This record gives sequence, structure tokens and C-alpha cells, in this order.
Amino acid sequence: MGEVIEVGDEVQHLHVGDRVILQSGPNCITSGAQPVCRSCASGNYSLCERANLLPGPEPIGGGWSEEMLVHEQQLFRISSELSDEQAVLLEPSAVAVHAVLRRLPQPGENVLIIGAGTIGLLTLQVIRALAPSATVSVMARYPFQIEQATRMGAAHILYPQDSYQGVERATGAKLFTGMFNNKMLLGGYEVIYDTIGSRETIHNSLRWARAGGTVVLAGLSLHTMQLDLTPIWYQEIDLIGTLAHGMEAWPIGSRGQRSTFSIAAEMIENKQLHPEKLITHRFALTNYRIALSTATAKSRSRAIKVVFDFALLPASVVPNVRASARRRRSVTTTAAWPQEQLSTHEETILATSPEEHFSQPASPFAPEPAEVPLPTLQSSIVEIEETPQFLTEDQIEQAPSFSTEEQIEWAPSFSTEEQPAIEDQSQSNTSVNSKPRRPRQSAKSQKTTEDIQAPVEAIGNTTGTNPASDTLEE
Repeated sequence: MGEVIEVGDEVQHLHVGDRVILQSGPNCITSGAQPVCRSCASGNYSLCERANLLPGPEPIGGGWSEEMLVHEQQLFRISSELSDEQAVLLEPSAVAVHAVLRRLPQPGENVLIIGAGTIGLLTLQVIRALAPSATVSVMARYPFQIEQATRMGAAHILYPQDSYQGVERATGAKLFTGMFNNKMLLGGYEVIYDTIGSRETIHNSLRWARAGGTVVLAGLSLHTMQLDLTPIWYQEIDLIGTLAHGMEAWPIGSRGQRSTFSIAAEMIENKQLHPEKLITHRFALTNYRIALSTATAKSRSRAIKVVFDFALLPASVVPNVRASARRRRSVTTTAAWPQEQLSTHEETILATSPEEHFSQPASPFAPEPAEVPLPTLQSSIVEIEETPQFLTEDQIEQAPSFSTEEQIEWAPSFSTEEQPAIEDQSQSNTSVNSKPRRPRQSAKSQKTTEDIQAPVEAIGNTTGTNPASDTLEE
């Protein structure tokens, strides 16, 4: 999640200061490709038919960068009703909503969710909200996942060590074992959502679905697989794929169309979904190694969703976000020295007083002091004056030169060679998405969180990073 700090002249729907999240990757609309492909014309940008053939420049920035330069169509504006924690998990919530709407359970049907990681547990929440009379089973791997699934309304829990017997008990199916220990069930679940997508889970899900049932493949694995697809024709099983999010028939049963993001945001606002309850760990971006280790070692850390929280960054490393479009009068902000216990690394950095994080100009020609946000907000007063944090081409010609090393430290962090590229791109129909820099009214909104996914988890169903997979969260 980030905040718009600058917009191009042709941007129509976003403004400086809007909280936004990335909704889609590059597509026909963002690149100006003509004619627009069928998928993009219908709003299903994740299925763009020109995904690898799009003209135009490559995207600038990413989820872990201080700034991003993107087309406004790629962003979704966050309403004031959503907290930062809810906003940062809106994308995986939309993935779960899209998967469930691909095959919505009917009243009284038996439903199985394979995997109890982020996507699996969000899928459980969506089913409980949209199909409350369905009986939901969850296959989980770790005890803490079982605890969360039970708390969120799972009627049955399946365990990997006796999964076939568990399906037999939960659904009343009849288990048969053939040659080479090949197992098959007659009876089973009407709908199965596989949020793992491994060879083993696909093989089993096809055999756990009853005749005429449906398997929705929400998790992805890029490994080559060798599968026995006999149940697809022998039991007439429907195997349905789902990728990220797009446009949905909404309200259910009508001909109306709404984006998955807007549906998920509405469900969160109406307290039907609670994605923030899945956040188990928060880290400063400087502690990314520990964050990745926590996300991958689930059996030890009990992690479900790990996020980056920029409010935890020490003041000495808070990003100096460019804010040229935000010319303001002098304002006063308050900030408190953190009272909570800090890590050894953070204590070393924050051992000095807050005032020591602000240096005075070395000469009367040096730029005015720039705002440096502190970790939390309650006491030390800092005055921020109206001053641009980067120079335009005209200003570069008029600006005095600096010779001392101390003065050079006050210069903007990017080189003059980079400025023309930034200025040229800002004139297009784009907006810049960056981490929030201004303190907000409520305590919750002071935190800016970044959703992360461990690289060793199997690739899932989102745009770009694919965080939908729960391969390690089975």
C-alpha cells in the first residue's frame, strides 16, 4: 500500500494524497496498445493477451521500493473505511473472492479447502460470508493453522497423514484401494478449492470430488507435472483454473459487472471479511532477512501473514520521499520517542535523541531542512517548511553550486541525469505510488504496511508476485 505523491497532467481519477494499492500489471490500457484485446476490454486485465508483447517503457519501481511510477489504471483507491492493515491484504482477499465466485457453493453442499495459509483462510472467510449454509472442511498442515481454521468456521479438519480416511468420515464417501495402492473415492465433496496447486494436491483433489463435482485450482506451481487425469472423464469432474482477479457478475445471479477489488473492499467494510486477523508478524524493511526467514519457517514461527511496516523503520533510515507536487505552508507535527522494546539493531541506531536526526545547513545557500518522519508520533516537535525536494530544469540552472562534502550531503539523492527521465514520465497519464510519509489522524493509519511473500513459497495467483499460493501453508 502507498500514497500518491505526484500525478501526470492527464490523470483523471487519482489525486495527490490518495491511499492506493496496486491492482493490475501492465496491460493493453496502460501501454496504449490498439486494438485492445478481448480480456482487457472486459476488465480482466490479468488475462491480457499481449502480456509479453506490450509496447512502451518497463514499469519503474516495485513493492519494496520507496517509489513507483505506474499508470493510474493499475491502482485502486483505498477508502477511509479501511485501515492500512486491511488495505495491504485487499489484493489476496480479492484473489479469494475471485476463486470462490468461479464456482460458488450451493446451500447444503460439502466444500473442501486444501491449504490453510493466507489464501486458504481468506477463501474460508469468503465462503462463510457468501454461502453460510455450506459445510466447509479444511486440510491444514500445522496446529496453529488448524486453530485459525476452526476459529473461522471450518466444520471438519483433514490431516495429511490420513487424508483419504478423513474425506471418507467427513462426507460418507466409500474408499476403494486398487493396484499399486491407487486410491479412489465414490462420493466426496461437491466443490474443492486447491490453494496449493502441487502435483500431490491436484492428484488427490480429483479423487476427493464426487461425480459431477468441481475442483477450483487457486494455487499454482510452475513445475512440470505428470498426472493421472482419469477422474476427469470417469467421474465427469470439472477442473477450473483461477488467476488473480478481474470482473465478476455482481450481485450474485444478476447481469451486473463489478471489479473483484471493489467487491472485496465492500465485504471488508461490511465486516464480512477480516483479513487483518491473519497478520502474525510485522517487520521493518531493514529487517527483511529475518522477515523472509520467519515467513518460510512456519513450523517454528507460526507465521500466517508477514508484512513490512514502515512505522517500524528507525528515523535514520526512513525513506526521503520526493514530494514536489505537495507545496505546503509551514506545518507542525508531533512525534514521540518509541517506548516499546526495540531490537538490538534498532537500539543501536536509535540510541541518540530525535534532534540528532536533523542537521543544519552548512551555508545560507543550502536547501531548507526536509521532513524526516520519526518512528512513532507523540512528542518531539518538528517544523516543516514549504520547500521543493527536487529541482526542475529551470531551477537547476539557477541553483548555486556546492563544493564542500557537508553541502553535498544536502543535495537530492538522485543525480541530474535521472531528473529528465522523471520529468518526462510525469507528463504522461501516470501516477506515482509511494509509501505514506505524512502522519495520519488515527493510530492505525500511521502504519504503512507492505505485503510480502517468501520466495520459496510456490507461485500463486496474483499479478506480478503471485502471492496467492499456499504451497508451504498446506
